[in-house]
Amino acid sequence: MRWYQVSLFLCNVFVTVHCVALGFGDDAPEFTLFDQDGYTHTLKEHRGQFVLLFFYPRDFVFHSAQLTKAFEARYSDLKGKNVVIYGVSNDFMKTHFNFHKKMNLTYDLLSNPEEDVILKYKARGLIGGKFISYLIGPDGRIFKKYEDNLSVKHPALAMRDLN
Repeated sequence: MRWYQVSLFLCNVFVTVHCVALGFGDDAPEFTLFDQDGYTHTLKEHRGQFVLLFFYPRDFVFHSAQLTKAFEARYSDLKGKNVVIYGVSNDFMKTHFNFHKKMNLTYDLLSNPEEDVILKYKARGLIGGKFISYLIGPDGRIFKKYEDNLSVKHPALAMRDLN
């Protein structure tokens, strides 16, 4: 087997493994991640509640700031529906701490610099992170996925789907 055949094979395996989509009814991958203050959060600690998990590429980027503001604007409405919100990116805790403080957020940002959870949730693009959100049901299964380019609408769409 020649080097380019091996390369092509590995690329096909990578694409196959990382492109299998998560959808309605699938078990949401478990996670254990640290927030901006160093506290640990897991998915299983929220059984019985909805979890709105949104992924974004980086802190301190314009669209990420807009997205976190959109989730903050809907925070009380979502909390009233027994929904826990987490934002996830590959930034380190210290960066999350500074971004969380600057944006004056009331929900937690989870740090995943190893990108294992990002990969499990298919939130990694070819060049960087993707804007994708999952509404996870009280049973730990994917209830809804929001993957459109207008990610600032994800919180409003989640509210609509919870009504």
